[in-house]
Amino acid sequence: MRVRGYAPATPCWSVLSSGDPAAAADFYCGLLGWTTTPTDGGGTAFLLRDLVVAGLAPAPAGRAAWLTYVATDAVEATAELVTAAGGAVLAPPADAGDRGRAALFADDAGAPFGAWQRGRFAGAQVVDEPGAICWSEVVTRDLGATVAFYGKVFGWTEQAGTSDAIHDYHEWLSTNRVVGGISEMDAAYPAGTPQHWRTILSIDDCAGTIARAGELGGRVLAGPVDAGIGFAAHIMDPTGGAFLVIEMLPELRLP
Repeated sequence: MRVRGYAPATPCWSVLSSGDPAAAADFYCGLLGWTTTPTDGGGTAFLLRDLVVAGLAPAPAGRAAWLTYVATDAVEATAELVTAAGGAVLAPPADAGDRGRAALFADDAGAPFGAWQRGRFAGAQVVDEPGAICWSEVVTRDLGATVAFYGKVFGWTEQAGTSDAIHDYHEWLSTNRVVGGISEMDAAYPAGTPQHWRTILSIDDCAGTIARAGELGGRVLAGPVDAGIGFAAHIMDPTGGAFLVIEMLPELRLP
């Protein structure tokens, strides 16, 4: 689905930071049919059908991770709300050329996330279709604290989402719109797994994607499992970046 802008308090952009951007680019282009193009400031944009779908940046510490950015009209004001709510500013608001302004934060449990104030670039230009990002969620051990923090920063509230026998699921609401999710950690997560944001990609064929990931040097951390809305798998790319893929049930796919 083509997107031209995002309302404030809506996840709008996901960037993979990797210690080996070239290897990461090879993996995702092979897995999802993406291509790449350079961006201002030395980064890389992943493209799907010549539309920007996600970003790629070098990770100074060498640790690969996907990072979710949330749209804001005033990134400095968001930074103040983060610190007031008990979070931390990891990278203060700064210009990204004329594309916009960005900042990097950690919530009160240490999970990194970003805020993006648009300039000429609003965020991902295509979402919610195979090969594109379809969802972002916080993975937490403390639902109440997580709801309180993001409520103070973005004004989000939560509602119960789809549930299964594995764990409860909740959704973020912004002005009565569902904008993301909250997944509670259960016994399947190793002890000490920190709170984090997770990026989820839509795919056409879960089994085929899993097989191709292995051929490209990635590995499957969990799955495939029936998530109720489709078959999902948790995958790690060859540079250490973890993400989720989901093959949505046909009746739930956007036209």
